[in-house]
Amino acid sequence: MMRKIITVILLAGILMACCGMAAGAESGPVTMEELEAFAGQIRELALAGKPMNDPRAEDAESEDGIALQYAFGTVYADRAEMTEEARIGAFMIMDRDVSGVRDIAIDWDVNHVMAVIPCGNPDMSGTRERALLYLTGDPDKGYQYGAVERDGQRISAMEYGAAEPAGGKRIAMTLQISGDGVSAIRMEGLAESQSPEDLSALYHELEALGKKTSYARVPRSLNGAELEIFQESDLDFSALSYQTAIPEIFGDNVEDVLIDNDDGTWLRRVDGDGFSAVFTCDETGGDAELISYTILSEDLEGPRAVRLGDLFHEDMQRFRFGEGDVSGDGTREVLYGREGEAPYGLAEYGSGDEMTLRYVTKTLSGQEVELLLRYENTVLTEITLHTL
Repeated sequence: MMRKIITVILLAGILMACCGMAAGAESGPVTMEELEAFAGQIRELALAGKPMNDPRAEDAESEDGIALQYAFGTVYADRAEMTEEARIGAFMIMDRDVSGVRDIAIDWDVNHVMAVIPCGNPDMSGTRERALLYLTGDPDKGYQYGAVERDGQRISAMEYGAAEPAGGKRIAMTLQISGDGVSAIRMEGLAESQSPEDLSALYHELEALGKKTSYARVPRSLNGAELEIFQESDLDFSALSYQTAIPEIFGDNVEDVLIDNDDGTWLRRVDGDGFSAVFTCDETGGDAELISYTILSEDLEGPRAVRLGDLFHEDMQRFRFGEGDVSGDGTREVLYGREGEAPYGLAEYGSGDEMTLRYVTKTLSGQEVELLLRYENTVLTEITLHTL
């Protein structure tokens, strides 16, 4: 059953990708005209509908205006009644049947959004918190921009805006993202006037963001053939270099224990803030060689930026898949290669809510190293790198 669920998720994503590409007749930055057209569409829906809440109630008041809640979402206006004269300041769409600019809709994947709104920064180079997708125009005559807000690999929002400083106007469409999919569409700035100075400052802020490249998005795809297998280069990541790590790199603020295996061999276990590392060593703790590294904190990223709390499909779409066979009972799938002969990838869809991804690579020195990812209810709960 779990195998069928995963297959449905991936197939649905591929279908959305096809729809997204078909919808992407437009190219280039999102324009002011497109944003205003979308706003006009929502105004018509609001005029034709009836609020589901009481706009005159005290809890309907907000910083965005008076909330009028409809089946398709919430409209924030300057009055408690939707009329031709009402000014809409912002709105939030959560209905998958209502499409936004370039037909973007709820549940669209981030990759699909980027397919219909091309940008010059597809790998999202920026900071761990933000990245500029594009910035065109100039601070005086007007400009268009796209940017993402994120926590590492986890994108929380994609904002597409257009500004006309001379008219004091800026409209922005924000796609709220959850699990790499669009969960809501928000538009703001429809009735707000901004000073040319503020809009110029925003332009230069975005321009500065575009020059930052310390962090990037890991490539991912619904087409597994486009992705690389887990390989030796993946053993070097933000936390450490697995093949060259020694106990001393973790500093003094750790628990460092020497373990006698009672067979003439020794282990050295180093436990620190968010990790546990195990080394083979001699009886003095010297000649240490890392054989296992476990990530215990959601703040640390592993190979290809996998992180505790990730969703199963998010991680699966970072490594090659779709090339092997599925077991007769549907509980095991070879993602690539041949199981037991490195390099290979394996997915296990166990009983209940447990799933596992295993990726094994062979180093130039002949060692085989496995990246083991365990999931409960599709959420990543264990990340371990270990030498087989």
